[in-house]
Amino acid sequence: MPRIKRKGIVKRRNVPKMDVTVDNKISVEDALEVVMRIYLSEGYRERTMHDYRKFWDEFMRIIDRKYIQDVTADDFRRYITELLKVRELSPVTVNIRLSAMRTMFRRLHNEKFIAENPGARIHKLRTDEQKLFTLTDKQVKRLFSTVDHDSFAGYRDYVAMLVMLKCGLRSNEINSLEVKDIDFDNGVILLPGAKNKNRKTRTVPMTKKVIDHLLQLINETREYFDSAVTFVFTNQFGERMKDDHLRKRMDFYARKAGLKGECRASPHSLRHTFSTNFLKNGGNIRTLQQILGHSDISTTQVYLNYTDDQVIEQYRKVNESDSLDV
Repeated sequence: MPRIKRKGIVKRRNVPKMDVTVDNKISVEDALEVVMRIYLSEGYRERTMHDYRKFWDEFMRIIDRKYIQDVTADDFRRYITELLKVRELSPVTVNIRLSAMRTMFRRLHNEKFIAENPGARIHKLRTDEQKLFTLTDKQVKRLFSTVDHDSFAGYRDYVAMLVMLKCGLRSNEINSLEVKDIDFDNGVILLPGAKNKNRKTRTVPMTKKVIDHLLQLINETREYFDSAVTFVFTNQFGERMKDDHLRKRMDFYARKAGLKGECRASPHSLRHTFSTNFLKNGGNIRTLQQILGHSDISTTQVYLNYTDDQVIEQYRKVNESDSLDV
């Protein structure tokens, strides 16, 4: 019987693996939804996701790409140029938007939706040290003197501005402040992690004046609207104020006080003023870090630098005691 010649084992060819998601074109709209699902699953805040969507749409309008795989590093550079030269945004603002875009493309690359990350070699813009906009005592008094305490809206604005000046709260923390967040017995505001930028619960002490005015405002708000009103600062319908409402109101008061062009009277300038006054009057940097809710003390240390007016004031005091004459 003739021997049957067996066929040898046929080895598979060494074919490189192909990632289907890289080869198939993905629209920029679908890519955005991919990133949003990732962020949603990781517990990103709604406001953060809203900002990312807004920056993404702006980026895609400028570079005019249909598919995510077609985006290049030059598109990023064109985006930066558009924001700087055409829209005349500051380098700090551009860096915020650029950082968001780089992060989103890095996610798409890590999840293998794109073979290369076009933003990997794009660096942030160099920026000058940012000036802290604070108000002098005279400017604070001029600003507050324009507020009408006799109207509900005016008194609400006064109390909100007072809390920012004396407790250092951010405007979004003012807008989201609820009655249950205030411990009147112990004289503190207890901000839960959900309302803090760094997601950590923090305790903010209050002065007696702040306590008294907050109690008065809450009583009046519930008298005007409903005893079930939960937010401390409301609009004319007893509802939570819009995010930019307080900023617009302060701009109105600044114009009325003749402060436009002289200083920047904004919610954040009141927070800066609180911080510099806290240190100037003997407070320490660690305590200020806790009050402001900064995760990194380096963020708080910017307040250690005296403002220009304080430098001049200190120089003149020292010069008066200088007996050296040449």
